Amino acid sequence: MIGKKKLKILLLIAGFIFLCVLIYKVGPASIYLHLSLLKWKISLLLLPYPLVFVLDTLGWKYSFRERKTSFKNLFLVRLAGESVNIIIPSASFAGEPVKAYFLKRHNIPMVDGIASVVISRAIMTITQIIFVMLGVGFILFKLNISGSRLISSIAITLLGIPIILFIIFIQKRGLFASLLKLLRIFRIRLRYIEDREHKLKELDESIFQFYSHSKKSFFISFTFYFLGWIAGMIEVFLILYLLGIPIDLISTYIIESLSTVARGITSFIPGSVGGQEGGIIMIFMSLELSASVALTFGILRRLRELIWITAGLFILSRLEWAIAESTTEK
Repeated sequence: MIGKKKLKILLLIAGFIFLCVLIYKVGPASIYLHLSLLKWKISLLLLPYPLVFVLDTLGWKYSFRERKTSFKNLFLVRLAGESVNIIIPSASFAGEPVKAYFLKRHNIPMVDGIASVVISRAIMTITQIIFVMLGVGFILFKLNISGSRLISSIAITLLGIPIILFIIFIQKRGLFASLLKLLRIFRIRLRYIEDREHKLKELDESIFQFYSHSKKSFFISFTFYFLGWIAGMIEVFLILYLLGIPIDLISTYIIESLSTVARGITSFIPGSVGGQEGGIIMIFMSLELSASVALTFGILRRLRELIWITAGLFILSRLEWAIAESTTEK
């Protein structure tokens, strides 16, 4: 049986090979031609994403029942956590415990920290589902799909509604208590979880209190996260504008919303390498845009992603060093 680490390495290699195949099929010369048009303007492509990150951090800030730390601290902790989310194939969950861990340094109890990242991730997922549902609606309108294909597409899109309701229901009911009951039904005993049953119930209570008594914070957090998805469209428009590709607002929305789906579906691959680019090509071609433009777009987004991962890993090392120093002093 292949170990998890070996499997991740194999998936990364497979994704990288697939990306190389895409580059070969599209034509390296075409991609180079598009990139050569940018020159110094490539630095401008780094400007939109900080706005997205600021909005998402504000969304997290309002996921606390009580705002106990500064925006700056949350920004840095989130930057470190998101770099882990991107690198480790875990559907963007691996970095969440990292965030809660580093919040302890800012005098936020682990229970409150974990509750905030669970609530934050849930709200972010809800806004993403709505964002994607609207994107699917726009592409149905754009491509003028009708008949049975339209009905089936609408039916699949509407599945997002029960998923949203389930996310809210399970968190109000008790996410971790429900998980514990499920494990016991199947007679699965995990000692680590069993020994922390009291803490898990305390965590469920903290999440329940947020949904019961912090409805205003929920809607503010929801608004910031949704604006974060909308702000991602600025990057799409700017890249294509600088590449000299005319694009309308609806197409920009479709590209941004469905790109998140492509990344989510291929999240089992480290960094979604290859899978994300393949999805972007499919989206662009459905909008009658060339594969070379699509792959150039994907590469430019990778460049921005790498810069933010590097910054996140740097912050991660600094936070770890600060915790190590404080432990040594004690």
